[in-house]
Amino acid sequence: MVDMKRIKSTLGKIIREKRKKMGLTQPQLADKSGVTTSIINDLENGIRSAGSKTINKIAYGLELQEEARFELLLVGLTFSKRDFLIPDFAKYPPEILNFLPYALTRVGIRSDSIEKVDLPKKGENSLSISLKNKTKFSLSIRVSRTS
Repeated sequence: MVDMKRIKSTLGKIIREKRKKMGLTQPQLADKSGVTTSIINDLENGIRSAGSKTINKIAYGLELQEEARFELLLVGLTFSKRDFLIPDFAKYPPEILNFLPYALTRVGIRSDSIEKVDLPKKGENSLSISLKNKTKFSLSIRVSRTS
């Protein structure tokens, strides 16, 4: 069983660490992100969860590069009951990004076990995932349309 409180706390710790590393206060990050200070505070303290759109806004406010932003979204999606889509990765094949959180959860991979995600390059449909236990794998999704 997934410990939701621990996951929320993990998300909050990540946000807090990155915010402090940038030298921002909670209100400053909220302003940069376009969310309220109470959302930042509640997330950092593990009081609330957030949807992918909110987490994505915060990731932009933290000025995260794409892969770090993607990893933060994966952490957030672990406990989200309403979000399965990962926003704003339009240049990547949506078949991969929309299916990824589901696929990882189904094979027992939790976001806190992921060390690094290498997103697909343009024209590719596969990505590489490195786990903290040094396991590496590639995920490829093929989409075929029938008339």
